[in-house]
Amino acid sequence: MGKKLDKATDAIQRVFSDQIDRTGHSADRIVAARKKNVSYAAIAVQMTENSHRNNPDAPETFNADEVKTIEKFHRANRTRAVFTKAQMNGLIELADGSTPTSGTGAPDGLLPT
Repeated sequence: MGKKLDKATDAIQRVFSDQIDRTGHSADRIVAARKKNVSYAAIAVQMTENSHRNNPDAPETFNADEVKTIEKFHRANRTRAVFTKAQMNGLIELADGSTPTSGTGAPDGLLPT
């Protein structure tokens, strides 16, 4: 029954999840596979094949080092977001040149340059 349940879970998530959900689920699955000693290279090949099938207009190719980065990113987000919305908005403002790099008006979380 395990495989049927896995397929049902995949189908439900395909219908009721957005890209944010899918990204988190995929990262969690990578960590689970690694805990069972699935190689980084095997995961990368599987992800590459899936990307080519699921996104034929703009497929992505993955390598073992990128899978390691996803695993690292998952760990970094264990208790809190490693990159918050406030930080994202502050960096975008800084990149747009609409915010000073430090001092009055500088968004929280940015270091002076």
